[in-house]
Amino acid sequence: MKLNTSKEVWIARIIAWVVLGGICAGIIFATTFMLGPSLFAVPGLNDKIATAIYCPGAESTSLQEGASTPTTSDPNGTYGHTVEVTCYYADGTTRIINNGEYALASIGGMFGIGLLCGVGISIPLLLLPFFLIRRKKQ
Repeated sequence: MKLNTSKEVWIARIIAWVVLGGICAGIIFATTFMLGPSLFAVPGLNDKIATAIYCPGAESTSLQEGASTPTTSDPNGTYGHTVEVTCYYADGTTRIINNGEYALASIGGMFGIGLLCGVGISIPLLLLPFFLIRRKKQ
């Protein structure tokens, strides 16, 4: 779209950015809360995220999964399993990632990956008005 004056160009771009801002907010929301949780189905991704956050540079890791236990004091409440990851370093030291750290890293990591995908889709969309809305050449 080519317009006659710079004022018309910038008004059209601002209107386009407002519309695209709403669309991008929807894209970011959808990827964060729909794509992010679906990444839990990828085998071993939780472990890789947790070890990358809490044990950078670890030579090897071992994963121990515990039994399913109640998460609340209510006998009819939900159940969850416990996870503990031991990281081994080249100098012989170890680091243990407890269940709380593992849950925080894996849940935050999955939602974070979804968010980054949404932002990666949205940035090119927000740059489109610069290329599509221009002033006519005289």
